[in-house]
Amino acid sequence: MIVRKRLTAEKRKSQIVRVATALFVKKGFKGTTTREIAHKAGISEAVIYKYFSKKEELYRAIISAKCDDDLGGSRLFSAIEGTEGRELFHEIALFIINENTRDQTLMRLLTQSALESTPLSEVFIKTKGLDLIEFLEVNIKELIEKGEFRDIDPRLAARAFLGMVFHYVMSQEIYGLKKYFKCTTSEAAQTFVDIFFDGISRRRR
Repeated sequence: MIVRKRLTAEKRKSQIVRVATALFVKKGFKGTTTREIAHKAGISEAVIYKYFSKKEELYRAIISAKCDDDLGGSRLFSAIEGTEGRELFHEIALFIINENTRDQTLMRLLTQSALESTPLSEVFIKTKGLDLIEFLEVNIKELIEKGEFRDIDPRLAARAFLGMVFHYVMSQEIYGLKKYFKCTTSEAAQTFVDIFFDGISRRRR
């Protein structure tokens, strides 16, 4: 007789998140039931509700699993700690491209969520997206004050930079453009930083 070890609470939560993520990617949010998640995880629906009383809590857990380290901090902000100027923007672009090239799950989930009008994409914007935009906005303001950048709307500039990066990785990995367009992640990141900085710099190269 095989005695299965009972998972700890954290491991059980992680298991539920992994199973739910895989099903959401495959069948969509509206096409996936908690019964299916429970069946795939080998547990009862009651166990799911023990850890996640509503779907929004599950969405937050999925986003955290994809974006945070073991201590709950942002892996992106940890990766760029201590950088500034062009290097800061280069490291942000490189991180986003590398992460989504390695694993397209979050991009697919966010796209599905927006199309299905489910809250995951909104939760992501509120917990991760706005933080990054505001972080870039502050750095762009500083570069404007230093005379590095022309006087522009820093929030729109932050969105413009992220727009280049996210559109690139989305078109490469989701739309399939990488079949026709070959470029290293480092080359892509550096090009976007050069376009951004040279386009709004007070001191042209």
